[in-house]
Amino acid sequence: MHREVIVAALTVVLLASAAQACGAPIGDVAPNSPEARATDTRRTAVAEVQRIIANNPMATQLPAPAGKPSPSCPNAIWWTEARSHVGESRTIQGTIVTTRPAPDGAAMLEIGQPYPDPTGLAVLVPLTSGAESLSGKTVCIAGRISMAEGRPTVQLRNQASIVVVDAQHDS
Repeated sequence: MHREVIVAALTVVLLASAAQACGAPIGDVAPNSPEARATDTRRTAVAEVQRIIANNPMATQLPAPAGKPSPSCPNAIWWTEARSHVGESRTIQGTIVTTRPAPDGAAMLEIGQPYPDPTGLAVLVPLTSGAESLSGKTVCIAGRISMAEGRPTVQLRNQASIVVVDAQHDS
């Protein structure tokens, strides 16, 4: 019996020491006391750490999608949409990022992304001069969209199918 009392007393002392080491208040503590607030803060921090360790992330609020401006040319689509309109005759708006010579005296206008990026739009136009002056300009071109070398391509018959847009809108 004497041994059981000693074990019980040691258990109480060890639990009290552990509670104090962990920051739990011992005895009666007023709800708004600094000790109680510190314990609540520790419990909140421990709960947050346990949530992170359990890989239970809280939902992150996503921002509302920004509205995409419409092309300024009538009935036009953005150059980024050309790939989904292959085989159609459409007006396409975008910024010419590079120009380079093409076979047979034509010019290659790269809209949106330069070659070899497959997301860009290639425009072939019979142009004897002045292609360099279009670089960096936002234009609307009208023609049939086809696929060549894995990217949307438009082959124009003449320069009249290219309209330079005053406002620099591009997507």
